[in-house]
Amino acid sequence: MLFRTGSGAPGKIAVMLKHLIIIAGAFSAFAVPAAAQAKPDDFAMAQTRDPRDRYTPSEARDARRQGDVVPALRVISTVRQRYPGADVLDAELEGGASPRYVIKILTRDGRRVDVVADARTGQILYER
Repeated sequence: MLFRTGSGAPGKIAVMLKHLIIIAGAFSAFAVPAAAQAKPDDFAMAQTRDPRDRYTPSEARDARRQGDVVPALRVISTVRQRYPGADVLDAELEGGASPRYVIKILTRDGRRVDVVADARTGQILYER
């Protein structure tokens, strides 16, 4: 036998494999419903949005100075009010016909959420 290293080794491996299968089943039980709840238009928007539409730091600074967009900190403050105790992971300013902020957060219960806000008004549009 390949795993015979002493008494009980095959039994330990079987128990470890059983635990691995249970863990994999638990993860899939959460992943499938989450994917089913996603709105199809979110996927379409994500696929059609060009990554080059993101502002560079200097472009974002210029847009804020010119009054084209609200400061990112204002939007982050609004997000923190809606999700108390959440950690802000990232903030991006995306351009296009209607610029928007995408604020990535980690909620207290461990969920990663992207909060999308209108960059001109700072109003939260939706979460995904």
